[in-house]
Amino acid sequence: MAAGAFYEKMFGAEIEASKGANGLPRANLKLGDQVILISTVLENVTQQGTGPHSCLGLDHIGLEVDDMTAAVADLKNKGAEFLVEPRGGGRVQIAFVRAPDGVSVELVSYND
Repeated sequence: MAAGAFYEKMFGAEIEASKGANGLPRANLKLGDQVILISTVLENVTQQGTGPHSCLGLDHIGLEVDDMTAAVADLKNKGAEFLVEPRGGGRVQIAFVRAPDGVSVELVSYND
């Protein structure tokens, strides 16, 4: 699964192959203390539906980073494509990275 490999390479996610309730492949990604489940759907599902395993899509997920400069340098070194370079200042900085399947990953850094 391309999405699982992306999160493993870029963010160090630990991947556990699994199957969803629909019997199709699923990737369980452990990112820090969180687990993100990436499910697949049948090929005939082409738009948003009304229940689990019947829709496509996710706009973006957000990940907090301690040091935006270091995170950006690390991701660029791994080949990440930035949709939005770091911006903001003061208390909050954000940036966006392109991920598979039309998803973006927002990096958020809170400066105390």
